[in-house]
Amino acid sequence: MKVLISTLILCSALSVLAGGATAKQVEDLRCDQSKCAFDEELGPSQTKTFKGYCGAYQATPINSNMICHAVKGMTCTKVEFNDMKDYWSCMCTNWKTKEQHTTIDVYCTQSK
Repeated sequence: MKVLISTLILCSALSVLAGGATAKQVEDLRCDQSKCAFDEELGPSQTKTFKGYCGAYQATPINSNMICHAVKGMTCTKVEFNDMKDYWSCMCTNWKTKEQHTTIDVYCTQSK
């Protein structure tokens, strides 16, 4: 019986740890200027979603843009605009076993 309880506790702990390691994180990047460069950190084997907002006005595909710079050992998805929520987004994954840094640029040029 003690072995069964120990095994159940161990399995529960492992599933919690596995869930935490694979959980995706979301980073909101707000830009109140014409261009903002955000230095971002991704831990080993970490995936993060970046959402770029223009704080001073409603962003559109015409008056704003976002660039996600992937470094060696990292991949980033194509940047897409969310019409419903007025933000740009991409998802980056660090495939290396060490921490890496990347830059995300958000452009906000208010149309006249």
